[in-house]
Amino acid sequence: MRASNFDRIVAKTMAVGGLELLPSRRGATYFVDPNTGNDNNPGTSWDSALDTMAEAFTRIVSGDTIYFVGKVREQLTTPVQVFDVSIIGAGNRPRHADSTPAGGELAGATWTTPLAGSTDVPLLKVLQQGWRLENFLMAGHATDACVLLYRDGGAGDLERDASHFEAHGIRFASGQDGIEQSGGCYNVGIFDCSFHDLTGYAIKHTAGAGIANPWRWQIKGNRFQGCANWLGVWNTHAWEITDNVIGEITTALINVAGGSGHNVILGNVFDIAAADFDPNGGVTGHATDVWSNYLKDAIETGLPAN
Repeated sequence: MRASNFDRIVAKTMAVGGLELLPSRRGATYFVDPNTGNDNNPGTSWDSALDTMAEAFTRIVSGDTIYFVGKVREQLTTPVQVFDVSIIGAGNRPRHADSTPAGGELAGATWTTPLAGSTDVPLLKVLQQGWRLENFLMAGHATDACVLLYRDGGAGDLERDASHFEAHGIRFASGQDGIEQSGGCYNVGIFDCSFHDLTGYAIKHTAGAGIANPWRWQIKGNRFQGCANWLGVWNTHAWEITDNVIGEITTALINVAGGSGHNVILGNVFDIAAADFDPNGGVTGHATDVWSNYLKDAIETGLPAN
């Protein structure tokens, strides 16, 4: 059963959107299963899986892949100077890997807070470039993000920079924020993810060390529903925000006027009327942007009304 699960996720990963999303296979592959694993195991097959993601983090090097099933209950920071690691849920559609009814935890893939002793930190703080998350559910802490992308001003080997991060098919199901970027991460991709019931922001910007503005992000094909805020205020340049569904956002939507513009914001479906698609309604563009989107009662081409 576990071998077929692995085979299915590999085939599914290769087929998404016709793109080769499967890691290059340059590195090793590790397996984590909190249901049956043991951190004294080699971790190189489902039959010898590790118990914790923390143990997998002690073994990985750049280019490695981690597959997991079950419920990971950990708050972790990625290892320093380890790049281009993929963490992939080996279940089907991302869901809560609950043990009731019995057996529900055996194939689903969830990453959430510790059962006891959780702290006010993200589930995952990413420190280096090129990390990828794929095909699992994240349920974060009430005061923090599920994922924090961090960039600082360190020089040489002391540089910490989570640029070139990708999330594919992640379901951000609860917590304060889905993804937070701090310091100005570059070339981030967020594809086919679901953000719902977040009490802060679906995707949050904090200046952090203020190394740079977050340029050339791609936010494509995602669903944002029932979150307190969507994106809020960002100093963007050359972002692509396309084919997303944005519904039931109660406060801040998007303001990209403070950046250097040239953003492409096309084909999105907003649960907002044309009369409110303006700065007063929480939607503000840049004069050099390209906009054309579906609203409740119109297809609006051009910048939001001023």
